Amino acid sequence: MKKSFIPLVILLVSIVIIAGCSSATTPAATTSQPAATTSAAAPATTIPSTTSAAPAPATSKPVTTNPAPATQPAAATAQSGGTLRIIAAVSPGAPIGETWEGNLNTYATQQWVLDHLMAERLDGSMGPAMATSWDIVNDPANPSLTFHLVKGAKFHDGSDLNAQAVKFNLQMYQQDKMYVSTTNYWKSFDVIDDYTLRVNYTEWRNTYLRSWDNYFFSSAAAYQKNGIEWMRNNMVGTGPFVQADFQRDVVMKATRNPNYYQKGKPYPDAVQVLYVVDETTQEILMKAGGADAMSATPKLAARFVNENVNIISRPNGAYSLVPDSLNADSPFAKLAVRQALEYSLDKAALAKAFGYGYLQAAYQLPSPDNIAYDPSIPGRKFDVAKAKQLLAGAGYPNGFDALIIVNPGSDRDVLAAIQAQLAVVGIRATLDFPQAARMQEVLHSAVKPATLIFYPLSQWANYNTSLNVYFGIPGAFDFQLSLKKPDGWQDLYTKSLNTASPDKTILVQANNSLYNDVTVIPVIYSASAFILSPKVHDSGLDTQPVAFDPPNIWLSK
Repeated sequence: MKKSFIPLVILLVSIVIIAGCSSATTPAATTSQPAATTSAAAPATTIPSTTSAAPAPATSKPVTTNPAPATQPAAATAQSGGTLRIIAAVSPGAPIGETWEGNLNTYATQQWVLDHLMAERLDGSMGPAMATSWDIVNDPANPSLTFHLVKGAKFHDGSDLNAQAVKFNLQMYQQDKMYVSTTNYWKSFDVIDDYTLRVNYTEWRNTYLRSWDNYFFSSAAAYQKNGIEWMRNNMVGTGPFVQADFQRDVVMKATRNPNYYQKGKPYPDAVQVLYVVDETTQEILMKAGGADAMSATPKLAARFVNENVNIISRPNGAYSLVPDSLNADSPFAKLAVRQALEYSLDKAALAKAFGYGYLQAAYQLPSPDNIAYDPSIPGRKFDVAKAKQLLAGAGYPNGFDALIIVNPGSDRDVLAAIQAQLAVVGIRATLDFPQAARMQEVLHSAVKPATLIFYPLSQWANYNTSLNVYFGIPGAFDFQLSLKKPDGWQDLYTKSLNTASPDKTILVQANNSLYNDVTVIPVIYSASAFILSPKVHDSGLDTQPVAFDPPNIWLSK
């Protein structure tokens, strides 16, 4: 252990404050049941907070491994009190108080103090937050989304959460050109009454729904009183905790919001986010009892297997080989060659060798916990003879030379193993490791024939967002000039995006289209892992895509 780690550990442990415990209370969720509204152009789809129209559940749930000995019954009543301490690997790189200027690594901090209108769930549906329900009009001639706000909620400065305050935030997002992939489609905002706001769109896509999990809302009154400089480091929201201190790169402290709109919540007296970049320091601090939870790489999570902790992990999007199939001069323009490429990879061996028990072989793009996953897909399993047969039939009996451009930050050992596996069937690959700036050029340019791009294809709970980012027509952010889409793709893609909310049947069809065409070759699902003290309960990490569940998380004594 390096001596330089010791002072940081002592510093981090010293800022941990154990707050006094208060008596437990029984929460009563705040909800409202607005009547269904209609549009002259098309009926609105009303999604109340208690019966949210949602796609079918995903095929599997996140996996909890290494469970610690139970300290109380599984159905134990939530307890109030204590200080929850969370290790965050990266400190915010953008302002935290007014979120329309940036969102670089800010979510882990903001989620405790600020709030959304909606909250995304693992299955791609949206649950209530500051909005108790919403009405969707997906008529192409007049699309809109009307929010019904929780009544009586206040920002931490005492100002009211109302439609005008929400409108102010939306106008600031649009003015500062934040999240332009959605804010550019906001046509106008109508304040119907104090607790009803309508957002009018220029066109409808159901990917707009999950974007509402991006927008945190701040007090307009605090902004007008204190100005932009003050707001950048001070969060004034409606969330379950109130900011008490923020020291960049060190800690954010927040205390229980006594006026939170979900009565009886939150349960902890305080929360602290500790910013710790170095993995070894994270490990030391967590094992010393200086924190209650942290996110971890699979490699770091493996170091906790024999510890008295809970480890929650789940697969994410797939690291994939993206072929230059749009180039008619490339071998990868041929379906048989793309099939041969996939058969040549022993994905199970790669996952076992480099996954520390947390990575999985990927035989289709969406992971098993995603709405678009199809359990009936057999997958192209490792078969050298089949790969050589397909290459010979495609006119490459002796193989060919290829280039693999590798996304920065990728495990080079994994790429060396892939290179060796491809060589067995005659695909002689050269590895190229560009810096980030050149990688951006690669993603948005045509590449020379016989090129593969090794890239992590991110996965969103609403898989339409993934389709839009990588396979949109028009609108794909990456690979527009190198990647061929399946025949008939545009009609299927447009159909999937234009439903009121994500449609599982259509998403599975889209997944099958990509699989049958071997549009990309998924290799290994990346994984997220979380290390939790056994006293942490109802974290939300098994019900939400990326975040904790601040109103419901609690600590046992």
